[in-house]
Amino acid sequence: MDKSCDIFDLYRENAVWTEDDAADFLVYVQDVASSIDGAMAVSGLTLSLLEGQWSAERMLLLMKAYTTASCDMIRERAIVGLLMNMMKYSSVLREQYDLLDKTQEILTDDPELCFTALCNIARTAQVKHLEHFNQELAKEIMPLMNQVGSDEFYDVIRKHQGEMNRIATMHLDQNFLIFKGSYQTAFFRQRAAHWLLPWDDVQLLNVPEEEREQLQGLLDLWPMCDSDKYALLGMSSMIRDTLKGQLQGDLMAQMDTLGHANIVTNGYVQQLYRYFRLSSFTQSTPFDLVNYMRDTIVYRLVVVGERAKQAINQILN
Repeated sequence: MDKSCDIFDLYRENAVWTEDDAADFLVYVQDVASSIDGAMAVSGLTLSLLEGQWSAERMLLLMKAYTTASCDMIRERAIVGLLMNMMKYSSVLREQYDLLDKTQEILTDDPELCFTALCNIARTAQVKHLEHFNQELAKEIMPLMNQVGSDEFYDVIRKHQGEMNRIATMHLDQNFLIFKGSYQTAFFRQRAAHWLLPWDDVQLLNVPEEEREQLQGLLDLWPMCDSDKYALLGMSSMIRDTLKGQLQGDLMAQMDTLGHANIVTNGYVQQLYRYFRLSSFTQSTPFDLVNYMRDTIVYRLVVVGERAKQAINQILN
């Protein structure tokens, strides 16, 4: 794990790479035996762009990672990185036609993956809306909770029922609301890389044997991003019991309607969201740029035509 974190730091923090650094990067993303190293190299490269300045060379290297990657996890991280940096640098890309053409080729190579990634980025960015809605609803409801015989409580619910139904159909990142208070542990304070680490089941060996079955049960209960899995490791057994009840009550009903592929590809986007929203290692806010998606990616680059336009508009409006 330390080696993978060092690789992440190298490609995130260095202002200038040597030719050897670039060559090593491609070795990491093509190494089947060490796919975690490749995934972290791609994540570091992605953040070097999202947190820094424009670099055509690094964008091209991110494209190369996608086309030569050894496994799906690395390809998915590369395409998410490309899409998010296209949003950030949309004005630059419009003026660099050669690079725009290369980007178009990448996006049309696997339109289903691009479409899914776009939807997941847009959906995850809407969590702020969910938080705001919940806060405002609580302000209206809490004073009415103890008013016996009053219909005002139900009037408030009925008033907001339409928006509640819309939010429910979007399958937003409910896990963020559940786990966000659990990210203040030493593990997440130590290194920026820890926020983007792929999950490794060997981590279960660090849990006392008597708690291991409980933790495994939680991991099997509901799909969660890898950052949330690491957050679980820092929780006490009592907190995990409470969490299990919350997950069963609030989230299991959504399982039948949320596609498995969506769950898998969404995990990395959620990790990035937690990093940018909760970590102390960055001041960047790339998810605030998602509203440029319709112009930059859907309309101009036409990933999957009318289907993409309609889906993204439905998510963002």
